[in-house]
Amino acid sequence: MKKLTTAAALVGGALLASQSAFASVIANDLYLGFQNQNGGGSADYIINLGAASGIVGQSSVVDLSSSFSSSLFNDPTLQGTSSQIMGGVVGGSNAGNPSDIFLTQLRTSNIGTPALAGSSVTKLMTRAQDNSAYANLTPLNTPSAGTGFLDTGKSWESDVEPANTASTFIGATGLNPDSLLSTSSVLYEDLWETSRSSISGSSPYTYLGYFTLDLTGGSPVLSFTGSLVSVPEPVTYGMFAGGGLLLLALRRQLTAKTA
Repeated sequence: MKKLTTAAALVGGALLASQSAFASVIANDLYLGFQNQNGGGSADYIINLGAASGIVGQSSVVDLSSSFSSSLFNDPTLQGTSSQIMGGVVGGSNAGNPSDIFLTQLRTSNIGTPALAGSSVTKLMTRAQDNSAYANLTPLNTPSAGTGFLDTGKSWESDVEPANTASTFIGATGLNPDSLLSTSSVLYEDLWETSRSSISGSSPYTYLGYFTLDLTGGSPVLSFTGSLVSVPEPVTYGMFAGGGLLLLALRRQLTAKTA
């Protein structure tokens, strides 16, 4: 009887620990989610990447690899019976001024040129739509910043990218933040933001940079390259190479004179 009581206590503690892992969506934290509704997955994988302010607007690439878990991504509850994994990033706020929404779109061009978008978003958003989109994110089961977990409640599938788009994030924005990826691929997704300070009027989305999730190596690499990150142009590389050759020639001349 004592063993049964102890076992029950352990199970109860595990359930409480699991439930306590779920938290409310934090305003302007960015969430990366994966789901496999078409492949029969029984859990979503949701990661809290942390505050958008610590990711976007940086002058160097932001390494987010520590937030990503290969074991959770490859777990059978997410993988299901087929490779139909969809993933993307969302976030936003309707408290304060302005109201804003973040979302990703598949990047198909300009890889390595962060100043230019590799996707296109032409939709305009009103503040009411921003608020509605954020309200549809609030049911998400979310972990604390820098961590992730498998959500058996499948809140990403039901609230972000469901088959039925009514009263969901997709329904409010008209945009699907998720893209198809496999367990051995490289995914590039542009991050876009729209914001409204006033109730009237509408605003476009602004391109902020792109996420890279590289699953082709031994260790997965997750990073964000902001639109402000400078990448040396080919002519710059040529100048560096030319300068190196010039220094080498001068060194040889000096060596010849002193010989």
